Amino acid sequence: MTTLYEAVGGEANVRAVLTTLYDQLFDDPIVGFLFRGKDKAHILEQQVAFTCRFLGGPQRYEGKPLPEAHASLPLLPGHFARRHYLLEQALERHNVSETVRRAWLRIDEGLRTSVLAAGTEAREKTRG
Repeated sequence: MTTLYEAVGGEANVRAVLTTLYDQLFDDPIVGFLFRGKDKAHILEQQVAFTCRFLGGPQRYEGKPLPEAHASLPLLPGHFARRHYLLEQALERHNVSETVRRAWLRIDEGLRTSVLAAGTEAREKTRG
């Protein structure tokens, strides 16, 4: 059985999709402010490892757990939705097959709760 990682074409193709995504995110008028002052190269490397791993690749993600990685960001559901939309566009732009695209987006959507929980905590800290 082929993994999603193999079906997408391995790390080089995952990296290409994520490079497109993060170039868009950093410049996006809706969510770009969340990335101001951040190290895009570092984020990209962490995301490549994380994504390859959840797609079934051999990479090891050694970064922070999702809630901790997003703890300082006052994320709202709309921010997550915008990122998800831009991911979908990047997958289409790189001609990722519909089967892999749907699976990748479904996995990404499954991260919503963890990511937004951190955003709620960040907003509460700024209010306090």
